[in-house]
Amino acid sequence: MEEQLQQPQILQSKEQIIQEIKDNFNKFMKNFDSSEADYQLDELQNRMLEFYLANDRKFRRSFHIDFTESFIIYLKDKVRLKEPIHLSLMGVVRSGKSSLASTIGFLMMAMYGKLFSVEPFVTGNNIEFLENINGMSDEEARDTIFQIDEEKSYFGLGSNAKKMKLLDVQNIIAKNNISTMSLCPTKFSNESANYGIRLFGRSFSTKTVRGMLYNLTESKMSLPLGMIYFPIPSVILPEESFKKFDFEYQKKKDTWIQKERRGETDVMGELKRNTAKRFINDEQFLKLKKKDEKIVYLTLKMGAEWTRGEILEIYNLVKIYSQGINV
Repeated sequence: MEEQLQQPQILQSKEQIIQEIKDNFNKFMKNFDSSEADYQLDELQNRMLEFYLANDRKFRRSFHIDFTESFIIYLKDKVRLKEPIHLSLMGVVRSGKSSLASTIGFLMMAMYGKLFSVEPFVTGNNIEFLENINGMSDEEARDTIFQIDEEKSYFGLGSNAKKMKLLDVQNIIAKNNISTMSLCPTKFSNESANYGIRLFGRSFSTKTVRGMLYNLTESKMSLPLGMIYFPIPSVILPEESFKKFDFEYQKKKDTWIQKERRGETDVMGELKRNTAKRFINDEQFLKLKKKDEKIVYLTLKMGAEWTRGEILEIYNLVKIYSQGINV
């Protein structure tokens, strides 16, 4: 009964929800006054902010510039031109990274006449992001934005080719206008990001988050541009739609936490397992009888970024799964 209350029936049509998202956002931004907000930071984050303001002239100047309107125009321009954006969001735990990313996701996809959702657009790492794209048709993937929720460094020795493939994917997906938002507590993690946003607190009274917008394209040094102020998703979404989104999002986060506790966050291992499972029902693979033939087939199908040792792992995993054993 409790779960039914948390997942209410959505009575509005997709078109009605999309229109309400755009109307609510525009109305909120028209009436919002950042001087009425009380942005909360922990003591150490507050002292760090004070240090930046006292010692960094560029940061101090940018901190007093409201860049929100320009950032919104930038998003609208990219939608109009059908050009993808790539953002990196940085901030301590519970600083508002996820809230800001989700609001941007809902806003941009609403402009495209689509609905942002936990599945398939919120992912836990780059591997899940790529797998979700591979499982979508061009139409489903076109004009979308993905939230890569907590980027981790999961590339081991010998995986440089895979890392380069993930960096190159920004160019590959450009034709489908797929945008990304990469979240990380400690750095701007997406090396291909156009802009970065560093979060500096949430205001519970105005239901907004604030962050410094950085230009990451000019040089190796990030350039602060100004502050942006955005509402959290509950402000722009219809009530029942937000309840559904929040329920699904918290459920997915709980799954990530449980995997962390059980030590099941080896995403490269998960990629190998998922790759092996795809070959169990591959008719051409199953017709091959000799091991060497199967290895050659796997090598050609999987691509040059996989090492010989990794391909042998996939081969052995396929054999295990074919026996009905799940690992």
